[in-house]
Amino acid sequence: MEYGEEPPIKRTRRSFLMLPDDLVLNCLARISRLHYPTLSLVSKTFRSLLASTELYQTRILLGRTESCLYACLRLRTDSELLHWFILCHRPHSSKNVLVPISSPSFTSPSLPGVVVVGPDVYAIGGGSKNKKVSIYATGSKTYNALSSVMIMNSRSHTWHEAPSMRVGRVFPSACTLDGRIYVTGGCDNLDTMNWMEIFDTKTQTWEFLQIPSEEICKGSEYLSVSYQGTVYVKSDEKDVTYKMHKGKWREADICMNNGWSLSSSSSYCVVENVFYRYCEGEIRWYDLKNRAWTILKGLGRLPSLPTSHSNVKLADHGGKMAISWEEYVFVDREKKIWCAEIAIEKHQNGEIWGTLEWFDNVFISKTPNGYVGLVHALTATVW
Repeated sequence: MEYGEEPPIKRTRRSFLMLPDDLVLNCLARISRLHYPTLSLVSKTFRSLLASTELYQTRILLGRTESCLYACLRLRTDSELLHWFILCHRPHSSKNVLVPISSPSFTSPSLPGVVVVGPDVYAIGGGSKNKKVSIYATGSKTYNALSSVMIMNSRSHTWHEAPSMRVGRVFPSACTLDGRIYVTGGCDNLDTMNWMEIFDTKTQTWEFLQIPSEEICKGSEYLSVSYQGTVYVKSDEKDVTYKMHKGKWREADICMNNGWSLSSSSSYCVVENVFYRYCEGEIRWYDLKNRAWTILKGLGRLPSLPTSHSNVKLADHGGKMAISWEEYVFVDREKKIWCAEIAIEKHQNGEIWGTLEWFDNVFISKTPNGYVGLVHALTATVW
């Protein structure tokens, strides 16, 4: 540099993190949570910001609620561990993928009842081989029935215990209505006093719901759903569906009862107060006015789904329908899990149509025997 010449301006690299924290949080809060797992890999600072309570307070102030799909998988036939995943956008791609959450897996040889209330996922009851609690026999297997309840907060992905049920229940059926969880069956010696328990998520308390007749609680397996402000419970005893409204029980209409079965497991959901179910490659909805199950039209682009009910899960996904299913590839000995999102449109003539928005292969099993079991698929509303 010659005498009198101005020194060159030293350029500094600008970083997004050089912005004030409030502005950084405001920017991150406007990004979909689907991108958070990828962003958390950028740096420790990003990871800390994404896990901070300040970020979620900012999202609440901005009204940034969204629906997140969670999947519960059992990865080996001889394993009792249940692993939880969240659906996220794949880095550098428009595709989606299931990403394991940081929360530890938990053990359950039998399946707990699982429901969602707002941002919280409840795992209710189930079975254990280690704890000496009430015994429950189903088929050729015997389980130690658990009364415990675990809650996973979808913001922090941490599990904590909730107040236990009054009785242990294996394979209980559960549904939610107005912030209350209705849990049915799952224990021996059912009677009008212990057949159903209700958990108030606001007061965190349990209470039994007494039913008027022994006929209702004679079954050994149940399915339950809240629909049109009413709790419906289907029993394997005489293949009957009961409905409970304002504390009164009665049998549901025959057409509705014939449209869903215990073999369909979780292959049903309620979206915008319409009851949908999957059966033999078709998705149908219940036409309450005409009392008939009608095919959901407009799904010509949706890949062929497996005919086995246990391989398909339906879930309300923020007013849309999420479909998750398994596929076994014999040549590669791989088990794949697929997800699809369906937009729902109600027409003035009463018809309901679906539009396929996307579908992706979101998970491939890499275990030696190619085994992966799709246990649950559900959606939580988070900020």
